[in-house]
Amino acid sequence: MAGVRNSHDRRGGIASAAAVVVLGLTLTACSGTTPQTTSAVESPTVTATATGTVQPGPTEPIPTVTADPLTPTKPTPRPSATLSATPAPTPTTPAPTPTPTDPGSVAGACERTLPAYPVLEPGAKAPAVRSLQCFLNDADYGPVAVDGVYGAQTRAAVTKVESTFEGPAPKPGRIDAGMWVLLISRALGDGTLKVGSKGPDVVTLQRALRAAGGTITVDGDFGSETKKVVKRFQQANRIGDDGVVGDETLFLLKMGATIG
Repeated sequence: MAGVRNSHDRRGGIASAAAVVVLGLTLTACSGTTPQTTSAVESPTVTATATGTVQPGPTEPIPTVTADPLTPTKPTPRPSATLSATPAPTPTTPAPTPTPTDPGSVAGACERTLPAYPVLEPGAKAPAVRSLQCFLNDADYGPVAVDGVYGAQTRAAVTKVESTFEGPAPKPGRIDAGMWVLLISRALGDGTLKVGSKGPDVVTLQRALRAAGGTITVDGDFGSETKKVVKRFQQANRIGDDGVVGDETLFLLKMGATIG
């Protein structure tokens, strides 16, 4: 009897479990709710045993997803601006302003001491013209190119000299003894010259006396010969004859007086 009862109980238990399942399905159908299916990954498997006990199934491990490590993206290097070392501009030294050439050196050195100072007319070509041009420059009537040609430039300078006369020039442009004495003597200073004097002023005095018509050595030494010619000059111009070149004698020389 016990074995029959147990068999009956098992059949009853199975029938009861089946009734529960049918009841659950019926309720679900009536409510319209779709039964949710649990993923095997998310929930354990439910196993119904013969005794009606629901046991959880074996838990499956959740797969681990390993992400590839992020490869750091290196920024694309920007091309650096290459600073070209441009050399600083070298300061340009301005060309020096050319110094005006001394007219007296245009055609060589001037020769101011001549054996004699001849008469010159416009258009003349001679060494004496070079001396004339030098004296014109010395007296600030230039500048005149020292070329030995009595041309337009020299004539213009002579005109400047003539404009200082009290009256018109007797023979315009003509260089005679008086003009020579006047031009040479413009370089004389104001000091008194007498026996024993030496230097450039004595040289100029001796040139002027030679141009005035005297016979004299040009050596820069005021000796007895120079004194003799000075006395002749003073007598010709009636200012005494002491042989001393003072203010009056200097004035006459600078005005172009001659021995006659």
